[in-house]
Amino acid sequence: MDWPIATEDFEDLTFDYTPEELGIDTHSAAKIEEIKRLRPFTVDQPWGIFFVKFEPKRLPIVALRRILNSVAAKKRASANSAERVSWELDDLLFVSNYGEGQERQISLAHFSKPSGNAGLPVLKVLGWDNRDTALHLDTVATELSTKLTWPQDETDTDGWRKRWRSAFTLGEREVIRTARDLSIRLAELARDIRSLVNTALAIETERGPLTKLLKAFQEAFAHDLDADGFADMYAQTIAYGLLSARIVDPKNSTLDGLSGHMRTSPFLSELMVEFLREENHHGEISNQGIDFDETGISEVVEMLDNANMDAVLRDFGDQNLQEDPVIHFYESFLSAYDKQLKIQRGVFYTPRPIVSYIVRNVHEILQTEFGLVDGLADITTWGQMLNKHPGLTLPHLTDEPGEKLTISPDEPFVQIIDPATGTGTFLIEVIDVIHQTLVAKWNAEGLNENQQSAAWNDYVPDHLLPRLYAFELMMAPYAIAHMKIGLKLAETGYHFAVEERARIYLTNALDPWSQQLPLIGLAALAHETVSVNEVKKNKRFTVVIGNPPYSKLSANLEPRHRKLVDIYRNTDGGHIIERGALALEMNLQDDYVKFIRLGQLSIDASGFGVLGFITNHGYLTTPTLRGMRYSLCKFFEEIRVLDLHGNSAKGERALDGSPDNNVFDIQQGVAIGLFSRMPSRRTEVVTLHADLYGTREYKYSRLAEMRLTNESWKKCLTSAPLYKFTPDDATLLPGYENWASVADALDLTSDGIITARDGLVLAFSESELLARIVEFRDSEGTGEEVCELFGISPRSAGFDPNRAIRSLRSEADLAQYIIKIQHRPFDYRYLFYHKEFVQSMRWPVTSQLSEKGNLLLAVTRQVNRPKYEHTFVSRHMFEKKTVSHDRNTQVFPILFQPASGGLPLGDKIHGNWSRSFCDEWERLTGDNPRSVGAALQPLSYIYGILHSPTYRLRYFPLLRSDFPRIPFPATNDLLGHVARLGSELVSLHLLESPKVDNFITSYGGPMKPRVVRVGWSDGTVWFDAGKTSAREHHRATNPGSIGFHGVPVEVWDFQIGGYQVCHKWLSDRKGRMLSKDDLAHYQKIVVALTETIRIMGEIDEIINQYGGWPGAFIGT
Repeated sequence: MDWPIATEDFEDLTFDYTPEELGIDTHSAAKIEEIKRLRPFTVDQPWGIFFVKFEPKRLPIVALRRILNSVAAKKRASANSAERVSWELDDLLFVSNYGEGQERQISLAHFSKPSGNAGLPVLKVLGWDNRDTALHLDTVATELSTKLTWPQDETDTDGWRKRWRSAFTLGEREVIRTARDLSIRLAELARDIRSLVNTALAIETERGPLTKLLKAFQEAFAHDLDADGFADMYAQTIAYGLLSARIVDPKNSTLDGLSGHMRTSPFLSELMVEFLREENHHGEISNQGIDFDETGISEVVEMLDNANMDAVLRDFGDQNLQEDPVIHFYESFLSAYDKQLKIQRGVFYTPRPIVSYIVRNVHEILQTEFGLVDGLADITTWGQMLNKHPGLTLPHLTDEPGEKLTISPDEPFVQIIDPATGTGTFLIEVIDVIHQTLVAKWNAEGLNENQQSAAWNDYVPDHLLPRLYAFELMMAPYAIAHMKIGLKLAETGYHFAVEERARIYLTNALDPWSQQLPLIGLAALAHETVSVNEVKKNKRFTVVIGNPPYSKLSANLEPRHRKLVDIYRNTDGGHIIERGALALEMNLQDDYVKFIRLGQLSIDASGFGVLGFITNHGYLTTPTLRGMRYSLCKFFEEIRVLDLHGNSAKGERALDGSPDNNVFDIQQGVAIGLFSRMPSRRTEVVTLHADLYGTREYKYSRLAEMRLTNESWKKCLTSAPLYKFTPDDATLLPGYENWASVADALDLTSDGIITARDGLVLAFSESELLARIVEFRDSEGTGEEVCELFGISPRSAGFDPNRAIRSLRSEADLAQYIIKIQHRPFDYRYLFYHKEFVQSMRWPVTSQLSEKGNLLLAVTRQVNRPKYEHTFVSRHMFEKKTVSHDRNTQVFPILFQPASGGLPLGDKIHGNWSRSFCDEWERLTGDNPRSVGAALQPLSYIYGILHSPTYRLRYFPLLRSDFPRIPFPATNDLLGHVARLGSELVSLHLLESPKVDNFITSYGGPMKPRVVRVGWSDGTVWFDAGKTSAREHHRATNPGSIGFHGVPVEVWDFQIGGYQVCHKWLSDRKGRMLSKDDLAHYQKIVVALTETIRIMGEIDEIINQYGGWPGAFIGT
């Protein structure tokens, strides 16, 4: 750096100081081994340069500040400093040496004046050690050689100051003034920190500071935490820990008094000390040795210190009052930081109206059903509740056999927990409701403002914080939750006069308490782990609220987590056995299911209480979760579910057809569940249901005003076999449940094929498909590069592009793998049916089609459309979504061939009908449908019943939640008529009926037209229509010039499985030129649909002649 040092004797160049000479207190002096000042080289040298050697393993900031305080000039000098040389604080440079052995470190430290000269000086460090990466060393060397060189003009003291100070600044940036800008910039810096920590972990030894921290977290609560997960946690903690400190005290530097800003969380305070190398409030020194600049922390500090926090906080306040601005800020941060992390953990911002609805109504339930006048604010003890309700007993402390210890009768009855608190939204609302309740009570009692303030400041540490608990797994929201609690309590007028922590704990709520805690090397984590283990073991909660995560791809799949929901595998009918075992398992392992079970267990441990969650609404009707509904019905006395709908994946709309929006920015519909187990036990559960459709804004406004007592609730039957939490018509169930389910009538079944790579494996013709597969095989480059050429993902489930290409090159005849499939109603495609390319082959059913004459019946188990239209037949295997645009297609072969690898039921081809169905059919008709000759008659009859308009309308509430059930007719004549009409429908839908060749339409246009935009107007289906609207069934505002004339409107509008058939077939060929065969095929579809509409009407007429629904059938 070209400093004018002419001698090798360092002692000749320096003055020695003792701590006592500088007036440094004994506590700080214990950390200082020696202090030396470099003698000035020029008369007017502006800089004071000090060499300081410390005993600790890391740079002790507090001790360095003490030295600064002693040598920096003050406005008013003390008598002790009269003879001491002093400098302006930003004219001081400290060269520090610290650490031991091979971990010795050197740093150059500089203090700059805080913004506006308010607060403590801001420390910036430029340092290096033997563990630094080459890149880091290069950066430091550049700073030293360009900014800290000796000046050529020693008289230019201003220039000298400016250049040396520039080595310690992160550069000029635009001052941040809005919450959005701050969230984005903070996310960028957090991503940098995550990357730097990952890099450091990759090169550290086992003794490295970050590696030690990672191991401590693994030991404490995250056994499966990997390096990237730790880096993410570290980055978010730093970002939000520092942000919290800055918000709490916007006038001072971010790092000054850091632990004091985190008074609600001793753990967070200790942890930030470990992370940031600051002294903790016990005066203990962390020995982790984490370098600010190595992990990018300095940039966060610099950005926050330079941000206009007053403007940012004003921006928070200017936002929607229905939203919590800080929590909304976190959601924005997380989306910018790592959107996939948000999805994986199911983290979504809970809007204030939803939180308010749940908390407000739990409060009301406590008041009305439990007799607790103050609701959530009530401090009635368990002993007092026992006096009111003699049937109550004190909860046991554990569930171990023979356990006799109970909680104290002096414990408050209302103990509240949010097991997945996120950023603490529900806790804040609880505090709000409690505060409002008490203020109203104190006003009624005549307390003045001062008395109310005193009462509130007594209540918070004695009765609020000790009853309010929460768990959170992610560090950043955990930090924000603590910050929010502190800010909220301050807003209510609470003064933190005592060290009373908020009971928010860093833990996975799904982990049970442990009898033997692991040894944890990090004190902060050890303290937190002990504390939360005591809570899980000994606290009994009567209020469980929140918005738990929901993710089918659960991150909680350890045996202890999976075991939680084992009880949901059973109903009163015994263990649930599903043909689709994977679907059952995925639904059961969804995180929200586990958290509902956790809430149920929490209430069970207390004996009584209220559970209020907003979750995925799938559990209300999903057949695979019937065991869950059964268990909830048997445990709770009252269940209220408010279905908020908004399932865009299902295409949900309001009952009047208007838009239905989700209350979150997700596709999955949601529902609020309020579950009560009360002291005055009822013999049967009361399950109530209500719907809320509409725009998001409408739902928010309704939720803000809705109360349990003023809502129109409908009672649910919640009876076997499905125990649905929806209000089905009670008059329908008794007869309908006696009928045979399609799933019970046929033995072999499977879902439709999952192709997964349509752009590669599907085509409109065999030749087109074969040419594409050959091109894929012969393409040069890696598998990933070839996939990119074909526009498919190289990482989709079970697909290895390199292995797939190798398999193609080993095949002599690729054409043998091409089969014809039923892609959509009346729409056939060609599929490359090869195990390396098709995600789900469904071979047991597909193999049955080698027998000529076999047929497949397709239905769905669930319906999310507003009407039932979900059945079709084919001679070709179905794709997953053939008869439902949003659900699985379930496929049943009519004939069964044991030699094709099916079930071992004999060596002859026979009907796939079950034994029980065959017995009933034979009793009724005298024919056994297991024989090949009689196997198709039941299909014709079933198909006819499924196409009865009255059946579809009357039984729709039941058809939408399970496989359709089929009644047996009271007379053979009715069976014959329905089967005949059903047989006509089968023939039409196979396009094998002679009727389809008698076109009722005419075509006008060129021989090979190109499909541009498909629409209908005035009886014509146009290939080149003007503007169209999906909401108006693709009506054309302006006619085209090419199309089919004579298509009735009812045919154009006809739908199967949610597909508008006539539109779908053509629109899927947009941009293609149609052949003569294509034009003929479409006209056959029009005939088939025209006849279908006619025959459906005839089916109802025939049934009415025999007594109508349900009188024409037995078992009703």
